[in-house]
Amino acid sequence: MALQPVFPYIGAMETPPIDFDPLEELQFPQPVEQTFSSPEFMAAIREHRPSPGKTAVWHLGQNSWILKGGDGTIVAVDPYLTDYCASKRTKTRVPKSRLLPVFIEPEDLAADVVLITHSHPDHADPFTLERLTIKDSADFLGPWQVLKVLTDAGIPSGRQTLMHPLQTVTVRGVEVTGTFAEPTDFVDLNHMGFVVQFAGGRVWYNSGDTAKSELLEHVKAFKPAMMAVCINGGYHNLSHWEAAEICALVKPEVAVPAHYDMMPHNLQSPHMFRKSLYEKAKSVQYLRMKYYTAYEF
Repeated sequence: MALQPVFPYIGAMETPPIDFDPLEELQFPQPVEQTFSSPEFMAAIREHRPSPGKTAVWHLGQNSWILKGGDGTIVAVDPYLTDYCASKRTKTRVPKSRLLPVFIEPEDLAADVVLITHSHPDHADPFTLERLTIKDSADFLGPWQVLKVLTDAGIPSGRQTLMHPLQTVTVRGVEVTGTFAEPTDFVDLNHMGFVVQFAGGRVWYNSGDTAKSELLEHVKAFKPAMMAVCINGGYHNLSHWEAAEICALVKPEVAVPAHYDMMPHNLQSPHMFRKSLYEKAKSVQYLRMKYYTAYEF
C-alpha cells in the first residue's frame, strides 16, 4: 500500500496569529499509530517531488527530520530510529521507552546526506548508525565528538566531514552551514545546529539541543524560512518560553516545535510553545507538524 501524504502549503498559516487553538490536541501526549510500514513510508518520501522552488520536510519525532530538495536529494537530521536511550540494543520495552513508533527502520533509511548535531544518543544513536545500509554511500556531517560515534558504528572516515559553527560546505548540491549551540552538559561540549539550503530553495534551520544564549541571534543573518527548535526544557534545553525568545531574535517565518514528543520523562506540550510564541514573537508563524505528513516551504 503506497502512502499518500498531504502537502500543506507553509505560508497559508493563521493570520493574525492566535495563542490558543481549541481544536489542537490538548490532551498530551496521545498515542500515535504506525499507520504505514517503514518501507512504505520511505518509498513515499523517495517518490515525492517537491513543488518548484520548494523543500519538503517530514518530522520523525524528537529532533529527527527528513528534508528533500527539488533535485531529489534527501537529507536526514539526527535520525533516532531505535529505542537505544531506554533499552539499548535489546529491543525490549522498558518504562522509559520511546512513546512514538519507529517511523523508518535504520535499514530502510535512504538518505544521501546525514547531519548530526551532537553526540547524545537520541541524536547520534549508535544502534541506528550501526544498522544503516547507506554507510558507504551517504555523506555524514557533524562536530568532533559525533565523528567518534560514526567511526565506532562502522562508517568509513572518508564518508565523514568535521563541521564547525559558521563553516559552510556544499555536499550533493546542498549548502550546509554549522551554527552555534550552547552545550547542555559536560558530556558533549561540541553541540551545534545546522542551516540547510537546497539549490533554488529557501533556508531551513535546526537549533539542535541548546541552552539559552543570545549568541543564537547570529542565525538571523541566514533569513530562515523555517526554524525547528527544541522546546522541552528538560536536561537544560530551551524551555517553550526560552525557545520563543530565541525565535524573536532569529525571526524565522515559521517556527516548528521539536524535542518534546519522544521520551516519557522529558515531554512538553507544544501548545505552550504556541502561547509563548504569541507573547514573544507575534511575527513568527507557529506550525506543529503531523507525523507521516510532508510539509513544503
